[in-house]
Amino acid sequence: MTDMAAERQLPTLAELTWDQAAGRACVWCKKLLDRGAVPAGVIRERDGAHVLDTEVWAGPCCAGGRA
Repeated sequence: MTDMAAERQLPTLAELTWDQAAGRACVWCKKLLDRGAVPAGVIRERDGAHVLDTEVWAGPCCAGGRA
């Protein structure tokens, strides 16, 4: 994880698009990921006894790299 990605606040699970929640799009700008993606963190949520933790990814566009 890059320093820039570590400093940014992750959205809630409800704010993600399907592609973002599936790891196919950048967690912040929603651009589809094709290469250079880095882990942005894990959104930790629960619904009663159900764990809804979701790993999200950032593209070079938002992680401090070059697109």
